[in-house]
Amino acid sequence: MRKAPSHGDEFATLVRQILVIEKRRSIRDVAASLGMEYANFHARVCGRVSFKAGEINQLIREVPDPRLCDFLLRDTPYLAVPGLRPTEASNEGALRAAIRLAGESLATIEQISDSLVEGQLEPAGYEQLVEHVREAERAVGTLRAALPGLAPRKFRLGEVRAGSSAMAVQ
Repeated sequence: MRKAPSHGDEFATLVRQILVIEKRRSIRDVAASLGMEYANFHARVCGRVSFKAGEINQLIREVPDPRLCDFLLRDTPYLAVPGLRPTEASNEGALRAAIRLAGESLATIEQISDSLVEGQLEPAGYEQLVEHVREAERAVGTLRAALPGLAPRKFRLGEVRAGSSAMAVQ
């Protein structure tokens, strides 16, 4: 009798999908980047050994795939939102996030519109819709993170007078 997969096995399956099937990075390269021997990392990817919390953190830094964070945050009210790139100015990050938000919003509208024309939403269409909404949420979070860098100097320094119509950006 085969045992039901544990969350660790499911996480290992996702890591295997990303590294082996999609070939995002080689297992050998990632193992080296994590400071692990190939055999030890391979045992984790195969699900024979569970990843430790610190290893997961390092893995996400080395292989920044949002599905890894989504897995860890599933069934919670939280959403993984990528931060700005360290070399990116706030206005560039805000623009990139706003463009991504617009694109995902339009894709969502198109998906819903198609379902109205067809009379129902097929399972594959529903999955696409959920993914567009998730990516739009990520874009909103990234845009929100970029806003303080776009604020006029007086907002950043708390120089806004009480009673003014402007709101300070946190």
